[in-house]
Amino acid sequence: MVCGSSLLAAAAGVGCGLLIARWWQSGALNRARYRMRDLCLLRAKESLAEGPAISARHSRRFPIGRSDTALVLIDMQTDFLSVEGRVGKHYDPARIQRMEKTIDKVEELLTACRAAGLTIAHSRSHRYGARVLPELIHPLDETYELHPRLRAKPGEIVVDKFTFGAFASTELEERLRERGVTRILLGGVLTNVCVFATAVQAVDRFFRVCLVEDACGAFTDEWHERAVSLIEEPQVDPQAHHHSVGLYFGEVAAVSDVKAALAQL
Repeated sequence: MVCGSSLLAAAAGVGCGLLIARWWQSGALNRARYRMRDLCLLRAKESLAEGPAISARHSRRFPIGRSDTALVLIDMQTDFLSVEGRVGKHYDPARIQRMEKTIDKVEELLTACRAAGLTIAHSRSHRYGARVLPELIHPLDETYELHPRLRAKPGEIVVDKFTFGAFASTELEERLRERGVTRILLGGVLTNVCVFATAVQAVDRFFRVCLVEDACGAFTDEWHERAVSLIEEPQVDPQAHHHSVGLYFGEVAAVSDVKAALAQL
């Protein structure tokens, strides 16, 4: 009888514990949702506030600040940007030459953001398409590194990813949060693959995003422009929704727009 009572008491204790755990998890989830909601409202108010801001397309503005804005550069590696790279050698040289033109604008943007004191982050990619080529399975080497003109400086964030987006497989979010970053200027390659994926992942983590279009590159104009359109255009049927509906991923601006705003800081 004592044994039976003990079992009943133990079962009751376990059941009570599970209920408490479920209640706590539910409460934690709700608290997280409320925090996210409040963060969204804060971002909306910030977009209307006065202060330094990038003049983006469609007469929209992207507020910036030294303490809360980061430049995130995606996969500016020799592998992608040179015919000598492990990836570049598999592509038409004309396409790689097109990618090389991105380097000048990225360097201009990087120099300006460093001078303004913004947080700088770089990603490097382990993933080279859906098919794994034997010659790509090597330890890190010189071509895997960031392009010599775009190497990270001490104190800058560098993450190595194996997903298209720079957030899903790295600690990038945590490292940006530690520095108080809430807004991201985004550049790099490829616009329609890893840059676009990073933009979407950033928005889902409640970062505001501004794509610096001429500091991004793709193998064709069509692929580049398609990705840019998906980021900046309202993703709704214009016949069914007013164009002011904010169903788009982020703003789009040029390097010159960013530099003009940085000069206001």
